Amino acid sequence: MTTGLSEQFEPVSLLDSPSADIRKSTPIAPVPAVLLSLSSGGLLTLGLPPFHLAWLSWAALVPLLLAVRGKTLRQAMGLGFLTGFTHFLTALYWIAYVVRHYGSLPLPLAAAVLVLLAAYLGLYPAVFAGVARAWDSRPRFQWYGLPFVWVALEWLRAHALTGFPWANLGYTQTPFATLVQLADLTGVYGVGWLVVLGNTCLAACVASRRPRRCLAFPLLMLAASLAYGTSRLDTVSRAQDAAEAMAVGLVQPAIDQSLKWDPAFQEATLERLERLSRRAAAHDPRPDILVWPETATPFFFGIEEEQSERVKGVARALGIPILFGSPGVMWHGKQPRPLNKAFLLDSEGNVRGDYAKQHLVPFGEYVPLKRILFFVHRLVEAAGDFVPGQDPSVLRMDGTRLGVLICYEAIFPDLARSAIREGADILVNLTNDAWFGRSSAPYQHFEMARWRAVEFRVPLVRCANTGVSAMFDAAGNPCGKIPLNEVGVLVCRVKPLAFRTVYARWGDWFAWICTLTAAGCGVYSAWGLRRRKETGSRASPLLP
Repeated sequence: MTTGLSEQFEPVSLLDSPSADIRKSTPIAPVPAVLLSLSSGGLLTLGLPPFHLAWLSWAALVPLLLAVRGKTLRQAMGLGFLTGFTHFLTALYWIAYVVRHYGSLPLPLAAAVLVLLAAYLGLYPAVFAGVARAWDSRPRFQWYGLPFVWVALEWLRAHALTGFPWANLGYTQTPFATLVQLADLTGVYGVGWLVVLGNTCLAACVASRRPRRCLAFPLLMLAASLAYGTSRLDTVSRAQDAAEAMAVGLVQPAIDQSLKWDPAFQEATLERLERLSRRAAAHDPRPDILVWPETATPFFFGIEEEQSERVKGVARALGIPILFGSPGVMWHGKQPRPLNKAFLLDSEGNVRGDYAKQHLVPFGEYVPLKRILFFVHRLVEAAGDFVPGQDPSVLRMDGTRLGVLICYEAIFPDLARSAIREGADILVNLTNDAWFGRSSAPYQHFEMARWRAVEFRVPLVRCANTGVSAMFDAAGNPCGKIPLNEVGVLVCRVKPLAFRTVYARWGDWFAWICTLTAAGCGVYSAWGLRRRKETGSRASPLLP
């Protein structure tokens, strides 16, 4: 008697192969599936600052992976979109605050901007969920292939439409200092890959109830990563003990953004910078250089002569070089155009070099695709129509080479890598996070900047207008920090190292491998599915 496939074959576990290829997943009902997807989005956010619940990230994707089992491809992508939308809506809620408070947008429009951004970013987890469903009958692809897909999508997000690598999954593991050391090989992507591997294998365990086989490989990879991290921490510690120290002083003036460009408060701003600089100069050890934040001077340095001479006078009076941010100007045709710049003064008040921000904030410092989006006005009125700098050169001071990253640039490893390849001994991040208020954004920005020190094994000095300011050693450890919205100074010894990392030499090689592997798995899976369908249609009388 002829029977259907469901009668001919017994149900199989996720771990059984090759018979798992014909497995029919038991779908989860629509409402629980939606709730599972929402919970994945929330868990992803809880792994980020200010919550720092890093351990939750190892299970954050499990609800989504369970929810997509047995669904159609369209339903799975919808569930993945819901996860991504929830995650980015809750992680980036501060976007609405910025565009409303400083862009003067009504609340409904500010909320719409946030929703549109979260919707765009939600497309990446949607693709991930779609691939997970497509590989539902290939458990080994789900376990070991999906981590490559996740990294490939994060890498794409970091470059598409000017790039937005904010809140990458690997950043959730910042509290685990030993694990983070893997970044000098793979960047943040390697740690993210490991976390997704833990999620996919844990999801397989939940579905199959055979944890030993599921967890063996991720536990082995985790152990290897921790062993590498322990070894690197020891190597970096010994190298720093032998390195020559340089004292750096940070000045955090905590100027309210609503007052920063008010001419009535210009004098008060300069007085505060001078007073804090004198306090830092009196510190023991005496700083070899002082650092002020992004756009510290509320005027165009080099253009407005009286105010510019006053800043130079601070360097001369203290006898200490100063690195600071200020708006600058360049001629674009016959029109003057502003730049977001950093200037280095020597101890005599002479300009030793400058750097112009290369990666501008879209819709804040410029409007992308301006000919098409001609109707879009700047969301941040005070930012101006900036032009990007083109020179990645480092700033040199008495044999020390400073690689400058201004604000948003600290989340782009390729910009830090360019500075390192130019010979930078120290990375300096000048930023003004006053735009974010008391939201979670300053903490997220602060933790992402920390990773650049680990990736390239150089000290990273971070000076923020309202905080959080700190200095990290080559292992990502802070020597101290100035909390958010506090006025203060910080003086620490930093120790430049002489060796270059794999990540400095080869960049995102791991992300490239992940992308190629994900593409290869996709092609192989599609070819195999087509072949099975053709073979089944010719050979099996049981198929309709």
